[in-house]
Amino acid sequence: MKRFGKILAVAALAMVSYSAHAELAPQWSKGTVLLNLEAGINPIGGGISVDYVLFDNWWKGHFTVGGELDVSKPAKHWRAAGGTPRATYGLNISPEFEVHASVGVGYGIEKYSYDNVTDKKSFMFYNEFVGCRYFFAEGVSVIFEAGYSNWFPEVRGGLSLKF
Repeated sequence: MKRFGKILAVAALAMVSYSAHAELAPQWSKGTVLLNLEAGINPIGGGISVDYVLFDNWWKGHFTVGGELDVSKPAKHWRAAGGTPRATYGLNISPEFEVHASVGVGYGIEKYSYDNVTDKKSFMFYNEFVGCRYFFAEGVSVIFEAGYSNWFPEVRGGLSLKF
């Protein structure tokens, strides 16, 4: 939890410093849906997530709820998959750029397979990320996130589509 506190403190500091110098413009209205496709490392994996804008003008930003499905290969003979409901706060820096922080708690399945031995277990997990999104075309952006997830990529990036 100390790590999460430090991440949130850095994100808050970045948001406050940006808000003092940037013209904040609303990017998304209530009801906007974002589809994120990401790949990552530490461990190798990827995921797909959907965010729904619940509040569009909340503390100079937006608040979304959604979920994500992740897969990873944390070790040679291990694989994991999981689903996570999540909440995200994003601060609109400009019409093209936003920074965000998200948290989620989920449920996953790990599979160990070596020679003729296969074992499956389920587990609960949580994740916390800070990141940014830059729209380089109408409705299409690149996304980068870093944080903590005990079975899934901690550094990830990809594309985000706005509907």
